[in-house]
Amino acid sequence: MKLIHLIRPERVFCGLKATNLSEAIRLLVPRVLADRSEQSQKAIIDEVLEREKLVSTIAGRGIALPHARSNEISELVVGIGIFPDGLGDHTPDGEPLRIIFLLLEQKKVSKLYLKTLGVLARLALSEEIHVELASASSPSEVLNAIKKTNLLVTERLYAGDIARRVETLREDMNLKEAADLFFRNETLTLPVLDAENEVVGILRCYDLLQAAMPEYARMIGDLRFISEFEPFDRFLQEEDKMPVSSVMVRDFAAADDSASIIEITSVLLHRSENALVVTKEGKYFGVVSLRDIITKVMRT
Repeated sequence: MKLIHLIRPERVFCGLKATNLSEAIRLLVPRVLADRSEQSQKAIIDEVLEREKLVSTIAGRGIALPHARSNEISELVVGIGIFPDGLGDHTPDGEPLRIIFLLLEQKKVSKLYLKTLGVLARLALSEEIHVELASASSPSEVLNAIKKTNLLVTERLYAGDIARRVETLREDMNLKEAADLFFRNETLTLPVLDAENEVVGILRCYDLLQAAMPEYARMIGDLRFISEFEPFDRFLQEEDKMPVSSVMVRDFAAADDSASIIEITSVLLHRSENALVVTKEGKYFGVVSLRDIITKVMRT
């Protein structure tokens, strides 16, 4: 179905004013759920704010996607609030926060909820839609802007929906460059690609640390005689001379972007891996980790 079909005009509000996202949520929830009791509204506000404490839903381009699962909700609810003067929250790109998409669903693992959230996240990447929505003065203008995107919400949830696009390595890169990418991407697994953008292996933090530890140190149990930082000091002197190909793993877990969430979870658990590579038409698409499954499926 199209995203536009999930949004009711009476749940779209323009010209709102608030100082920050928390205040905006407190303002928007009672308007979106005007038919609910004050007690029910308060419970939902608390759940949305609690979810916001876990991870901020500010997506950039002036858009935030606060959401929650609640026992107070019986069906998917999408609400929109436009705050033309902006909110005072810090944003990743410095763009003032003006557009709030509120997503609510009953407390269960709902494919529709997760897919809708994913589509809204894609919508947030569009600079054009941000400009149109931020300047909208009526619900009809908001809905017309969203309608033009023709974004679809499909029924199933796939690996590609929760895959995270992390930077990649090449076999001829060195371990210093790899360590920098681990730091920059906040990931435990990096894909290694060839010239055709096909995945030929992975490098894990485990492999990097194993390369830093001398072989004799791994073979003996009592390491108290080794200086605390001696292995790492030696590694730091050599990391720019050691190629990724010397420590990368060529036998790795992978799945197509159309694989189901239960399929990729099963693969990760069976192989005792932290993450797997997602491909699309044979090319690199992204990475899904156990943490992604927990945060994007179980705790979204």
